[in-house]
Amino acid sequence: MKILSVNLWFDKYGHKTLAQLKSFAHYGYDTYAATILNEKDGLRCEIYKVSDSVETVASGSFSKEAFGAAYFSAFRYLFDYCTDNDFDIVYMRRLMSKICYAGPHFKNLSKHCAIVYEFPTFPFDVPSGRLYALRDKLEMFIYRLCKKYISVTSCCLYQHGKPDADWLLFENGIDISNYTEHKMPPLLDEGATVNLLMIANMQSWHRSERILEAIRSYNGPHKLHLIVASPESKEYTDMQRLADEMGISKMIEFNGFLPLSQINKIAKDCHIAVGQLSGSEYGIMETHAIKHKDYCGLGLPMFSTCSDTSFPENYPFYFFLKNTDAPIDLDKIIKWYENIRTEYPEYRKEMYEHAKEHLQYHDYVSNILKRISKKDNP
Repeated sequence: MKILSVNLWFDKYGHKTLAQLKSFAHYGYDTYAATILNEKDGLRCEIYKVSDSVETVASGSFSKEAFGAAYFSAFRYLFDYCTDNDFDIVYMRRLMSKICYAGPHFKNLSKHCAIVYEFPTFPFDVPSGRLYALRDKLEMFIYRLCKKYISVTSCCLYQHGKPDADWLLFENGIDISNYTEHKMPPLLDEGATVNLLMIANMQSWHRSERILEAIRSYNGPHKLHLIVASPESKEYTDMQRLADEMGISKMIEFNGFLPLSQINKIAKDCHIAVGQLSGSEYGIMETHAIKHKDYCGLGLPMFSTCSDTSFPENYPFYFFLKNTDAPIDLDKIIKWYENIRTEYPEYRKEMYEHAKEHLQYHDYVSNILKRISKKDNP
């Protein structure tokens, strides 16, 4: 049995694809991944064999001379590879407007294997302009035309969205093998430095800059050091500029994108993690953020302005800031963390075990396979 996972944004979300494939491997599948890369003169389609490492097994290049033709050809190359090599499942992370070029191939592809189409966030992330809103509508229009060829549509739901009745709902997950069960880091005295970690893929509605305001306002006894791991973006650049304007840039370590392997090493000496900090202006009050699950696997107590049903109510290592729009009080959060150190000296082990048992993709993948089997054997 073989599965190919298609992710056009593999550079940013590859860890999610690999975590999902690890769960498919758990159920006996040989796992492959694919992406389409923009290059100066055209597109390049890369197909990888995924096991203990990621190895390129096929690659095709396509000229951009005719608008859209390159993507149409790249998807044809990708899907022909699947049909020629007897794949059982093709799993596609949301293609956005590129579904216009993939959709015409779905009918033929569905004759050879099951198609799974994932909406990683539904309703869609807050659009930053009319162009993005139009793109979303275009994708849904093409999706509706192609839906009869799709075996399973899944969506990660937030804010009480209204998906189709037959969509499979899921929460994001992780691969526990990416994390190490670290010991509790030292915090020897009141003047010691508290290390904060923030993993992000910064967007305007995440409100990541709020942590800078909290650091500037902090009057407690500790020194603060914030480590930021985020792909570069407008919001990332704005945050760097804001830290400099606030006079706190020496307290912030901006790293750009970091692989999980490096984040895992950094987390060894961190105390607290910064979760999603959205305010009510965007209405995003719930989340299934992958980074929250990352923090749990890393054994880092976290705080967030969003509720997260991935964790039990009153989970002791998730500080939910219910007064969403209030300034973030780091003194209160650090005292909460110090109490954790006293009451739960094995908190890192407890968090790691929770992630291992509850936050991987195994149940989600099991539900996908059941849906496919039921469709194939009505």
